Amino acid sequence: MRCISCIGPSRSTPSRFCRNDQCIVSDLVQEAVWHFWNPDEIILCISDPNLAPVAAECESRGMTVRKLWIPDGSSEDNLWDTFTLMGGIANEGEEMLIEITGGCHALPFVISLAATYLREVKNIRIVGVIYAPPPDEFGLRHFVDLKPLMSVADWITGVKALTSYADATPVRRLLTGLQGEIHRMNNEPFPPTHLSGWSHLLRTFTSAVRLTRPVDALYAGYGITRDLPVIREEITRFAPSLDPVINEMQVISEMAAPPPENGLTVQYLMLQHRLIRYQIDKGLDFQAVSLSREWMISGAILFFGVGEQWLDARCRHIVSRTLTGMALTMQGKSSENTVFTDKLREEANGTEMVRIWERVSDLRNELAHCGMNERDESLKSILKRTGELPDELTAFARLADLT
Repeated sequence: MRCISCIGPSRSTPSRFCRNDQCIVSDLVQEAVWHFWNPDEIILCISDPNLAPVAAECESRGMTVRKLWIPDGSSEDNLWDTFTLMGGIANEGEEMLIEITGGCHALPFVISLAATYLREVKNIRIVGVIYAPPPDEFGLRHFVDLKPLMSVADWITGVKALTSYADATPVRRLLTGLQGEIHRMNNEPFPPTHLSGWSHLLRTFTSAVRLTRPVDALYAGYGITRDLPVIREEITRFAPSLDPVINEMQVISEMAAPPPENGLTVQYLMLQHRLIRYQIDKGLDFQAVSLSREWMISGAILFFGVGEQWLDARCRHIVSRTLTGMALTMQGKSSENTVFTDKLREEANGTEMVRIWERVSDLRNELAHCGMNERDESLKSILKRTGELPDELTAFARLADLT
């Protein structure tokens, strides 16, 4: 482990530096750091050449140090240069301790940002971000570790991932870690007991959404909203920064249900329609298009009166062939009939239903084949067609008398 340490504009008077129940008297905060944390090297960040003798003083006391010359921070360019220097100072996977007691002006802020960058980009393990405040009423300077505040960025990332991109992986990791940490500390009379399990359900929901597994997604959503009252209380007490996640639960509750026991219902079909909107809102266009085609097959199954067979692969294949077959007939091409063909032909709205089926299927094929054709359809056009899917499906349901 190495330590990055800021050299301040003035030499400290002898102080009693403390970490936990250990103390040492020194006029150099670096000596206290060396004593308490035992780093392999202290990197001294120096902007004023007049402070360079501190390095020699540290070496005379048995510390291994090296100087890192940084700008004085008097301009925005200086600050960026400092950030760049900090970002390049550590090696992949290294452990780093950051000491900012002597930092002045914007330097502590820049170094703290650099610490977050090192952790996220270079996989650096930040042991601590420490500083020694002025002496307290007893003349002691107890080191304070600001590292826990770095978790604020983690919470922001987690909330953003869930609410914007339907990815609960960061939130699950944070909540599971939080519950485990509180239990390990063993100083909370009523520790959280539901955060970990609930976050697993949340992760299951978003995984199902991203993998286009509507039954799994709706069932996980049912569990999420069922447990929401107790979860809301635990989050308020232990993770108030996750309030936006609770707001997201209102959206999830609108598409939450256990699997239907006696076959597909119109109500369950429309919950899946809400899920398609949710996918589009989160930028999961491919998933939304894939589910839309399957949704139409499910809707047609209800239209044909065989809702109890909605998950039967053979039934779904026959219904798909029925819709495609009538589309081919409308194009003047030959096609084979199925047991459902006559009912579709006799339906007054059958032609319009099939036209919607054609448009959705065409979009699905366009995405499934990754644009490997000569149509050269623009991305703007594809996104526009995807955005129109919910209205197309609503029209299909209305034509099939499912609304």
